[in-house]
This record gives sequence, C-alpha cells and structure tokens, in this order.
Amino acid sequence: MALTREERKLLHQKSKQPTFGINKPDIKEGHNGDISFRKIDNLGTVQYLKQNGDWTPMSSSGSMPSVRSIDNSSSTSSGINDHGELRGLGSDDHAQYLLISGTRAMIGNLDMGTNNIGSVGTLDVDGHTTLDQVTVNTTDGSFAVSGANPITLTTTGTNDIDITTAQNLDVGIGVDYQLDVTRTCDWNTTNIDWDNSADFDLTSVGDLTIETSGAASAKTILLFNDNNHASAFRGIHLKTDSQNAGSSQNSIFIECDNRAAKGGGIGVDIRSEDGVLIRGEDATNGDKSIVQIRATGSVDIAGDTNSITATTSSPHRVKIHGAFDTSNLYRADPDVAIVMDNGTIAGGSANGEYTKFQALDTLHLVRAMTYKASATVARTASHTIVSAANDDNAAGTSWLITIVWKHASTDVNSQLWMCSAVGSADNTLISVKISENLESTDGTAAGTLEWTDGAGIVWTNEHSNDTGSNATMKASALRIQSGTNDF
Repeated sequence: MALTREERKLLHQKSKQPTFGINKPDIKEGHNGDISFRKIDNLGTVQYLKQNGDWTPMSSSGSMPSVRSIDNSSSTSSGINDHGELRGLGSDDHAQYLLISGTRAMIGNLDMGTNNIGSVGTLDVDGHTTLDQVTVNTTDGSFAVSGANPITLTTTGTNDIDITTAQNLDVGIGVDYQLDVTRTCDWNTTNIDWDNSADFDLTSVGDLTIETSGAASAKTILLFNDNNHASAFRGIHLKTDSQNAGSSQNSIFIECDNRAAKGGGIGVDIRSEDGVLIRGEDATNGDKSIVQIRATGSVDIAGDTNSITATTSSPHRVKIHGAFDTSNLYRADPDVAIVMDNGTIAGGSANGEYTKFQALDTLHLVRAMTYKASATVARTASHTIVSAANDDNAAGTSWLITIVWKHASTDVNSQLWMCSAVGSADNTLISVKISENLESTDGTAAGTLEWTDGAGIVWTNEHSNDTGSNATMKASALRIQSGTNDF
C-alpha cells in the first residue's frame, strides 16, 4: 500500500530505528512517527506506523489487518461514514468473519441459536450430523441415501417407523434380506408377488400360519412347482423332524373341518399321474408304524379304473370294486373259522347273516348262491322259492332245493330236489326229486316242485290228508353252478 503525503512527512521527522515483534503493538507503546514490524497469525509480517496515538498498518507480506477509524473531536479531521469511500473492501482482511463466498472453512462450531437456515442449494456434510427434526420435500428433486456404510433407522419408546407411498415400494437387496420382528408382523396388502431366483428360507421359532380369511368369494392357497428338469426330484416336500428327542411326536396333519352338512364332495383329494405311495416306516428304535384307513361311512377301494361310485347305502362297509387278489387270508386264531359278513344275504335279514368258511384251497371257486323262503301255504296253493328274475335258467345252471313243511307239531315232511337246465326251452328245465320223508300218519301227504321259464322255481302243497289245513313251509335253494356266470 502506498504512503500518503502526511505519512511520508512523519517518516522523515523520525530517525529512530524500527522495532520488531509479534502481534499488533499496544497503543501505549511508542510515539507518533514510530515504525514497527509485527508478525501476525494468518496475515504474515505487517508494517505499523504510529500516528494520532494509534498504530496503523501500512503494508503486509500477506493480508492487511483491519483499520479502525478514530474520531477525535478535538481534531479538524473526521471519520469515513460512507463505506464506499473505504479502500481494500475486496481484501480478506478480517479472519474472524464468515466469508459470503464460503471459501474459508470454519475453525469452530456455528451456533444458529433458534434461527433457520433457508434457501440451501446443495448441502455436503462429510462428518457426523445430528438432526432432531427433519422434513424432506422432494418437490425440487429426489431424496437419496447412499454410501458404503450401514444405514440405520431406530426409534425408541412407542414410536413407529412409517413408510407410506401411493406408488410402488421397491426394495432391491444385493445379498441378504433380514426381517427381524419380535412381535406381530401384519402384512395388509391386496397382492404379494415374490420372485426368487435362488433358495428361499421361511423360518419361525413359533407357530407359522399361512391363511386366507374373511374373503367374500372362494379363495385358494396354492403351493405350485412347475420345474421341468429332466430328472426324478421332489417338487414339493412336507417334512417334520423330531430330532430323535424322547416323547416327541412331530407329526403332519391335513384337515378339512367344520363342514355344515355332508351332502357330497371330497374334503381331501390326493391325485397323482405318477402313482401314490402311503407307507409307515420303523421308528428310530425299530418300533413298527401302522397305516389306518377309516371312515364313519363306507370305504371304497378299486383298481383298474379311474372312477368309482361311493357306497352310501347301509350297512356301512369296506367295499372292493372289481377284481380282488390276496396272497393269503390271515386268522388271528387258527382254531376259529374265517368269518365273512356280507351284510345282507338274499332272502335274509339285513344284519347278522354270515358266510363262514375254514379255508380256501381251490383252483376255481364257483359262485354259489342260496335263496331262502318261508310261508304258510294252503292245500293246493303254491309258493315261489326262486323268482323268475333270479332263477338263472341258462343251460348249465343247477339248483339243489330243500323243502320242509308241517301241518302240526308232529306232522313233519321233507323233500330234496335237483333242478337242472339242459337247454333254453321250458321243457328242458328238469326238476328231479332226490329224496322224500313224509309224515308217518299219512304216507300220501306230498308236494310238487316245478321250474319254468316264466315263473321260476315254485313249490305246491299237494297234501292229501287234513283237508283245508295249511302247511308251514321253510325252503332253501342252493345254486350249485351258474350257466351264465361260471362257464
């Protein structure tokens, strides 16, 4: 900075040597016209001239220090009131002030008190930032959080973290996705689409419920695997594991419950185009497992068909549809005959009728059929033992007819007939009386048996004594072989 005329005049008036030191000279030091060189932090070496009782900076190796204007009422000079007349306003002479250009960093904390910072363009904060209350408005641009360090959202007390959007919420995870919920996790959404390109694990230490509930229309929960890899693999695997813990029974339960009324339909349907295997394996200690198939109604089993009609009539039973093959029939007690309950025998009661046999050891079991008849038959009247619909009057059919009747407790009669069909015409249905045992009081008492194409097998009371009396008759017809079914 160039010296004024007055400053040069004072320099010539003093021949005293300049002094040296640190920081600005004290106002009490020196006399007017003295010169002192001072080293000032952030400014360099500054040349001071003492005039009017104060030290004035004249020049500097760096930035010039600020100049204080002195108002001396006893002097004819006056201070500068118009800042436009000041020189050096563009120089950075005041290190204690914040530059409007922002080119000099702060050396301490900036306390705004309760005042706002407004109209901020780009805010770049490298260090830690604590914000007590933040509202981000994305009108002028997007809000983005990025960087190599973790991002943590934490609330305390009963406060929530709410993420609300009228559009899509996109969460892109490059490695792992962890959702750790210690209490209730409530997902209320109209549609969830999870596209997973690798393994997906859904793990819970408590109960896990997958539920569709409260819908006004029929809804379905679908577990679907459409993988078509050219190999034999488990497409869907349901597994429990008790881990060999004592007294632990970790089971699988498939349930269809709370059906209001059983009006038809199937509650649980297992369908496969590659076979169905139901098996019970040994426990870890070798204990055998059982397989139970049961129903409060009938159980229907069929092979060599893709459809069977459910058995709904009484009595409830296990019905095998179609051909049935067994390698062995088991008896718990070898001294007790195998008992087969076929429910209803033609001509018998609905329950308690049994077919008993000791064993089956035959190349071919002829389908024998027994019909029963009982009635009170007047003299010269007839009674049908086997109807025309059931007499099977085809060539090869043979019947063994047993008839027992009486008029009184002591008047017992019996007959044994053999009926054979040797042709399709009426005259080829032959009835032959094999034996007869008549009451002792009247050896002429008798009955006749006819087998005709239109009437079946019919017995007539031909009692010759006790005119007008009725015969109490009991008869059975055993079809020994069927010309229709056995050949």
